[in-house]
Amino acid sequence: MQMTDFCDHLYNESTDGYIQILKLDDENNSGERTIKIYNTKNDGLRDIVEELHKKEDVFLAPNTMYIPKRRVENIRQFRALFQDIDCESMGLEKAETVYMIWIMHYEGKIPKPTMVTDSGRGVHLYWRIQNAPFGALNTWQELQDYIYYNLKHLGADRKATDGARVLRLPGTINSKCDANCEVLYIDNDVEYSMYELREEYLNYKPKTHQLKMQQTKKIDNKVISNRFFNSYSLHMERANDLETLCRLRKYEMTGYRNMAVHCFAYWKGIYVRDNYELENIVIEFNNAFTEPLKETEVQAVLRCIPKAIDKFIAYEQGLRSGERKRVSKGMRDKEGYWYKNETLIDRLGITSKEQKHMKTIIGLDEKYDRKNEKRRADRRNEEGLIKREQEKVNTLNEVRELVRNGLKNKDIAEKLKISVRQVQRLKKEV
Repeated sequence: MQMTDFCDHLYNESTDGYIQILKLDDENNSGERTIKIYNTKNDGLRDIVEELHKKEDVFLAPNTMYIPKRRVENIRQFRALFQDIDCESMGLEKAETVYMIWIMHYEGKIPKPTMVTDSGRGVHLYWRIQNAPFGALNTWQELQDYIYYNLKHLGADRKATDGARVLRLPGTINSKCDANCEVLYIDNDVEYSMYELREEYLNYKPKTHQLKMQQTKKIDNKVISNRFFNSYSLHMERANDLETLCRLRKYEMTGYRNMAVHCFAYWKGIYVRDNYELENIVIEFNNAFTEPLKETEVQAVLRCIPKAIDKFIAYEQGLRSGERKRVSKGMRDKEGYWYKNETLIDRLGITSKEQKHMKTIIGLDEKYDRKNEKRRADRRNEEGLIKREQEKVNTLNEVRELVRNGLKNKDIAEKLKISVRQVQRLKKEV
């Protein structure tokens, strides 16, 4: 019943994609534990978890994947927000920890969890959400970081803020402490909307107010995402721009490899919080170069990333919690790694031709070119005509119709509120 209740809370007929379950098996002759992986759709999930009932060290990914490979970039649906609270490491009892979490909810600091499970050495918290696609990644990650930031003092694990994270399955056993994992609390009447949570807890304001703020240049401590990106989505698009740059150069990045690997590892690390998974992604990226960096050089870059991500979360979530932050023009006061476009263009040697394929890493010339192109496009309608040209076409059509109806020039001029001479000129084009 524990396992069924757990599954029914997170997954229903709206579930799409693969749900991954991991089972750590006993150590082999070399002292390593092997992993058995199950990938299933919702309709086959309950048969698998029943098979794993009372087994040791079983983990499940709350979010689903569009292919049977568990990675953040493969997420099909976000099903829940979650946190892994290792309260015992902080000297706290589980009951005491859950009580403190409920107090924080009543104080308006965090939303009320829809499910709480005992993980053996701590508790897992879940906030069931209306399922959302991969495009909602930045919103999901912001909310995940917000909850982590507010629960960090209770033992929240930053590595568990990863969208592809697996957590212990209730109804199984944690071999590290020989304890049963079980459901402590479920509320099936609550399902959150991420966008409502964002407005309530992340200090977001409606877009109409956003535009007003931008026009008046007024500054306050509210989080106002600009027309295109906020801090989270900007990092994601910068990583995509960097991959685009590498493809354009057919991965001939000699002379720019260190900067490319450093930026890629950091930008990817905003969303990939599992250090092992991030390492694999960065190594794959480096190995695609025609002349890859040495493994020791890649590892040196990776060692700096977790600390930088911690600073990024502290800065961004502090801002979302209402703290006033001073930010200089050069963004030197921001925590983590922040590079201006000019710096990235210079240090990666990005040409004006390459910038045309980028979304975020562009110089002033490319920025103005895009604005002018947009203005030109905005001025022309679907027929490629500007307003004045379209008005002339409309008048010509009206004159043509009135001529067919037998009206004289004077009558046409009076009906269309134009001069007789103008009617005569238009009739020549009809």
